[in-house]
Amino acid sequence: MGTKAEAATVIGEKTRINGKVEGGEDVRVKGHVDGEILLSETIFVEQGGVVVANLAVKVAMVSGVVRGNIEASERVHIAETARMVGDIAAPRVILVDGATFCGRIDMGDTEPALAEGTDRRSEAPSRSTK
Repeated sequence: MGTKAEAATVIGEKTRINGKVEGGEDVRVKGHVDGEILLSETIFVEQGGVVVANLAVKVAMVSGVVRGNIEASERVHIAETARMVGDIAAPRVILVDGATFCGRIDMGDTEPALAEGTDRRSEAPSRSTK
């Protein structure tokens, strides 16, 4: 029985893919991908790897370059060597000190909490200065 690392598809350093990449296993990008990436597992954009695409994945681990939006069902990790331009939508996002990031991050719906008036400042007892 193979390990998870053995099941990964590797896009090599000298490989360039233009188009849509879909899959049900981990993908390691060491080369260049232009287009769209849809995975039910993890994408690893290795240091030196370049992705110019929108991604819909379970987990995104970025150490290289991503130019596009990432939507992850579990988490996105932007390493210190990463450069990213695009928006992130995921319940957990980690930006390591040293990473370059330009975009917006959406970690879930905050509207219900705001609509209920949960501003803690308004809940504090008022003090009189008589």
